[in-house]
Amino acid sequence: MTVNAKVPFFQQVIIIILFSLGMGLIVNTLRLTPLPVVGDWSHGAYSSKGERDIPTVPLEDAVVKFLSGETLFLDARSRADYQLGHIKGALNLPVHEGDFGERLQEFSLKVDHEKELIVYCDGIGCPSSPELASVLKGLGYRDVKILINGWTEWMMTEMPFEVE
Repeated sequence: MTVNAKVPFFQQVIIIILFSLGMGLIVNTLRLTPLPVVGDWSHGAYSSKGERDIPTVPLEDAVVKFLSGETLFLDARSRADYQLGHIKGALNLPVHEGDFGERLQEFSLKVDHEKELIVYCDGIGCPSSPELASVLKGLGYRDVKILINGWTEWMMTEMPFEVE
């Protein structure tokens, strides 16, 4: 391998790094849901629209709660996504669909407000689970948590899921 004598090696490395960084930023900008360039990705810091009073739950804790059978999982994704696959036993409350109000009212009448709820959607920046969690907190549900990137994370664990 020959090195161009006109450009020193360390300058070539810097050029490659800057080019890679630029390409990464361009690709991220073109994504349908671009990732923030700077952010705190820890579970405790995740929040959407300032909803910092709603805690997140790490995947490992969600699995333990699922296995205990005492926690209710809520899928905030669309009905179509839910039907393609969801956490076993999860209920679907698609926050962005037309009948959300009716479904939420029915849910509120059936589910105890002291029940532990874990809300999930898909994607690290998915706004549906924080929105649903916020609505549930507003209805008086005391123990609401968000599983960040829930569906993708769940599928990587090989835990039970259902398809309709």
